[in-house]
Amino acid sequence: MRKTSRIGDVIIELSEIDSTNNYAMKLVNEGMAEHGLVVRADWQTAGRGQLGNSWISEESKNLLLSLVIDSSGFAIEKQYLLNAMTCVALGEMVMSEYQVANISIKWPNDIYAGNRKISGILIENIIRGQIWSHAIVGIGLNVNQQKFADLNRATSLYNETGKAFKTNMVGKRLMKFLNEAYERLLKNEDQLFMDYNKLLYGYNQAITLKKNNELMTGIMRGVSEQGLLEIEFDKKIRQFKHKEIDILIS
Repeated sequence: MRKTSRIGDVIIELSEIDSTNNYAMKLVNEGMAEHGLVVRADWQTAGRGQLGNSWISEESKNLLLSLVIDSSGFAIEKQYLLNAMTCVALGEMVMSEYQVANISIKWPNDIYAGNRKISGILIENIIRGQIWSHAIVGIGLNVNQQKFADLNRATSLYNETGKAFKTNMVGKRLMKFLNEAYERLLKNEDQLFMDYNKLLYGYNQAITLKKNNELMTGIMRGVSEQGLLEIEFDKKIRQFKHKEIDILIS
């Protein structure tokens, strides 16, 4: 599947919106959004994270955007591939463009610098019948925010580098990495997933997990294409769904 439009060819810039995902979703439902459309806002009044968690951001300090992906050519059971693509693009950009060390993906969709969260992703899918029609990929990247009073273990590009950045320029650089990762996805899904797994926090190492208030130790063996976490206990692999288990980052 190859689309003529690249991610970020068309960008809608907003000063304030409740949620860029909501705005992009409305455009898709009205038939007004093509593949690759990006909606970016200086501030979200009701930004959302995974499973309804709020995304707290100071006005004009961070990169807040949503992109529209025409996913109709992908198998409906492979929805997690877009999450892998986005995580890889973010992780690779933060490492190579901003030289932030110790970047990892905390399963399923958070980017960490050391033990502090620097970025998060929220993907909302549109299913029509048996067709995975579109995906709205919401991205929040902490850029210039320095204090995170209401969030534990958060950081930003500024906090990690000591430098301030123009959020629109960070966004342009991200478009480059998103397009490269998307091309990788189209050409070789297995390679993209290998790149994703290599960036996973604790990959092929012993990690501590929490399930129903019980702590467990196992070896992180990666994530399946369906997005299931694979942990080895006593030489046997167990799979876990999101929110079934939590990875503890020390």
